[in-house]
Amino acid sequence: MVYTVLIALLFAGGARAQTLELLQVDVADTSAIEIAVIAELADARASGISFYVAIPEDAFAVVGAERPFAQGPLLAPAMEFLNETMVGAIGVLEGMVLLPYSAVCGPGAERGRTGSGEVARFALRPLRSGPLAISLISTPMYEAKMVLDDGVGERLFARLGILEWQDSGRERGKFSPVDISNTPVPGSLREKSAGGVQQS
Repeated sequence: MVYTVLIALLFAGGARAQTLELLQVDVADTSAIEIAVIAELADARASGISFYVAIPEDAFAVVGAERPFAQGPLLAPAMEFLNETMVGAIGVLEGMVLLPYSAVCGPGAERGRTGSGEVARFALRPLRSGPLAISLISTPMYEAKMVLDDGVGERLFARLGILEWQDSGRERGKFSPVDISNTPVPGSLREKSAGGVQQS
């Protein structure tokens, strides 16, 4: 019994977590910041994904606001169910804009994806000086999760990234654990810290 527990603990300690990170990939001549959403699926097999990017309304203009995300190669080709800009969304702090994205691969033997890669990318144009925070969030209403390859099971991402934009560039994205109430904290625009939550 003791050996079984020890083996289980060792396996859990060595397993990689499923994470989402924001990564700046380019700054255009128009001063727009191009940002990629990078998923680490680890050993999970996913056929779909949904996430929410939160930005302060007075800090950025969303480029191509009607459909801000361009699909990345990790899940492509996938059918998109959400790809828009939500101003004044219910359950979000006043002054914050949500960019939701949801896509699912169609049926077939190759629908399950694993490993890591770019899920989508979008562009923002800064409207004022920094530092400015761009956050991935997950709440009971807006869950950042993957759809497993059976098309039924779901799993929340264990960690979500925050990107801090500075006038002279940007700092590397900082990870923040998923919190069921992790809307950005007023003033700091950072997500609250708490233990991660998963479901399957």
